[in-house]
Amino acid sequence: MPSEDRIAQALEAISDTKDFFVSSVAMSAEEVRGVLERERGVNENPQVRLAHELGPFAAGRIDLERLAPVIGVNETLGEETRRKIQSAFEALMDLKKAGDEIFTAKVPLDGYLRGTVFAALGRVGVAFGAARSVEWALHDIAPPEGVEDALERFPPNLWNRAERGCSPPIVIEVEGQDLRAASLGELLEGSQKIVLVVNGPAAPAPLVRLITPGVTVIQTDDPTQLSALAASPGPGVAALMPEGAAKFTHVPGEGKGLNERLNVEYLPEKEPKRALGAISAFQQVEELRQLASMTASVEAMATMEVESGSGAPPMDEAGQLASWLIHQANFTGV
Repeated sequence: MPSEDRIAQALEAISDTKDFFVSSVAMSAEEVRGVLERERGVNENPQVRLAHELGPFAAGRIDLERLAPVIGVNETLGEETRRKIQSAFEALMDLKKAGDEIFTAKVPLDGYLRGTVFAALGRVGVAFGAARSVEWALHDIAPPEGVEDALERFPPNLWNRAERGCSPPIVIEVEGQDLRAASLGELLEGSQKIVLVVNGPAAPAPLVRLITPGVTVIQTDDPTQLSALAASPGPGVAALMPEGAAKFTHVPGEGKGLNERLNVEYLPEKEPKRALGAISAFQQVEELRQLASMTASVEAMATMEVESGSGAPPMDEAGQLASWLIHQANFTGV
């Protein structure tokens, strides 16, 4: 299937997350518009203007004459402050109108996956930079150290906790030889969603390195399985792989055990024999064996539950692995 089709399918799978982010950008733009419009009406009668802003609810209930001076309804903005706020507003409007291209990027051949993802998030993260710029301008605060131009790029290392909670999703096209998935681990925080559309030959299980208890990880060749990524409230990464790669889903839920989170649909039998670009055969084999060992642990836990009945207490991951080792051991003659 052409990569353009798979990119479109990936964007469709995360459409709800994408639309939520665009809506947040639109709301921020309207708030900034309100700041500018309030300043443009500074010469209006403050009581009349405040009555218009508060609406009919205020009529007969709020003393507008006393309230207007308190909230500074007719305070003017300096020329430089107004210019900064106007620039932030324009940046937000550009993002709102940009379309799906702001959510996509392509790793150049022999390129650095993490660098491409980081740059793409910095580009769309301008939404956060614009909102911060308005705050800095209104309170006459200098941008923090490390912020060069928040309206050009605002990368994820500058985002705060609230901003990470509404992270923009991103779809990245990458060649299999450049799929160094482990480098993405530090970016998987808050609600960040990353979809990788992988072209050409690829390692069989590169995403296994990203499996941790709170991160959704999906490796598949079926775009319909990406729905689990979009539904997850926490961070997650998915890869649309070429045929022949391992297929698995790791979805955090109420259960703590790996057997409740991991489902391996397909595991290749043959181990890689050759390097793939800069990814050695050893690294590929280690990833595949790691997934195989996790699969064995899950299967052993399922066997133990069947043999012991539903009343058995849940075990943590260390207990699951120990149970599997005991189950596989041969103590004949001991």
